[in-house]
Amino acid sequence: MFFFPCVIFIHLRHVVYFHYLEDLKNLKISFDKQVEKLKKENQESVECLFHLKNDHSTLMSFPTIYVILSIEESKVAFSASLSEDGHGHTGPYSTEFPLVYKHVFTNIGNAYNPATGFFTVPVRGVYHFRFSAHGGAGKNVGVILYKNRLPMATTHAIQSQGSVTSTNGVSLLLEVGDVVSLKLEPNSWVFDDTFHHSTFSGHMLFSV
Repeated sequence: MFFFPCVIFIHLRHVVYFHYLEDLKNLKISFDKQVEKLKKENQESVECLFHLKNDHSTLMSFPTIYVILSIEESKVAFSASLSEDGHGHTGPYSTEFPLVYKHVFTNIGNAYNPATGFFTVPVRGVYHFRFSAHGGAGKNVGVILYKNRLPMATTHAIQSQGSVTSTNGVSLLLEVGDVVSLKLEPNSWVFDDTFHHSTFSGHMLFSV
């Protein structure tokens, strides 16, 4: 009778300890599963980084791609001279006459058409244009820069002796599809040869 409570107490301790071991075992199993899951996720991350490292194009986020595309769009520049080869005067004419600058130095973005003399705006933005006109003694030398059908700027010169070159430039806010071109003033001359005295150039300053 004296040992019976002690036996019960020992039995209870064994039961509690048994459940404790079971809980530890289950906890270890759960922990091992979590470790395996983390290992798998880590391996997938390493593989993903490896592919990204070897494929630079995928490193670019959409904002980065947008910026790069914007930069590419802003690469618009051209420069051309009036005479493709040889030399000679253009004009005079009684009315304004369209000038076609056929000798192309640069045409990044292909917005300038050497067959028509038209620069067609590909991206809305601010553009800067410069143009020069060269002529001989005693001749009116005058060229007008047009935005669509509106005259924007002109250059004009005349002198009694020797040759003369007149230049001008202007910056314009332009919309997509606007056309910029040059016309010879009425009763004016313009000369060009292989030294390319008479030129028409433009480039995009920034998009808007």
